[in-house]
Amino acid sequence: MGKGLTRGLLLLFVTAWLPVGATISWAQGLPRVTSSGLIAPSEVILYVHSDLKSVDFVQPLVCALQRVLSAPVSTKTSSLELGPELLATPTQFDVEKVRNQFIRATATDGGPRSFKYLLVPYDLKASPWRYVFSTSFGDETTPYHVGVVSMARLDAADPKLHHRGGAEITATRAYKLILKSIARVAGLRSPDACILSFPRSLEELDHKSSEFCPSDRAVLVAAQILQPVEGQGHTDCSVISQQRVFNEARMARAAE
Repeated sequence: MGKGLTRGLLLLFVTAWLPVGATISWAQGLPRVTSSGLIAPSEVILYVHSDLKSVDFVQPLVCALQRVLSAPVSTKTSSLELGPELLATPTQFDVEKVRNQFIRATATDGGPRSFKYLLVPYDLKASPWRYVFSTSFGDETTPYHVGVVSMARLDAADPKLHHRGGAEITATRAYKLILKSIARVAGLRSPDACILSFPRSLEELDHKSSEFCPSDRAVLVAAQILQPVEGQGHTDCSVISQQRVFNEARMARAAE
């Protein structure tokens, strides 16, 4: 009996055995993987936590992501309860506990290819590091694709207070983290280089590239995760675009 026929019979057996509701849920939970082995997001949703008061960076962040991603980018306000049971230290939340709460709270939002990011104003902890800027969860095999981003260190001022300063810098920092996360959660296994590099400090985050290495970009374009031409079909994001140009120029001067 051929392997294809065997797999077909096995799928038929499993489908027939499962209850109707479970069959539909199981089928909907399967991510659709592209020929490159990556899963292309159908949408990217940024959940802005209600405790995050400094939000001037959000619009340029969304605009910048829309310039490079094929999927639409949108925002929602999140009132996710972050209680003391989620703390890892007296001042830091356990990112995995926050992740679990976030996945449960957004389970009915979107579909299996929705990439969801929670932006919080609080510091995050993940072993073995003293703190993390952000953490991603999921890959091309999982029914969830999420990330949690701490604005506590990305914002030059206090993200729990209203202020207008440094929005373009904050947006650029968040942009680098989220764009890297989307590639990793989509299943990209390339080494840590260019935008995929791992920043161990805010200085490293500011100095690292906001671009993918050419070979990685080619793979992501082929998987329809990135647009072939940046900014195609979207208005210009002047604020963050200027900041990215400035950062690239600064890096080039430092390398001389």
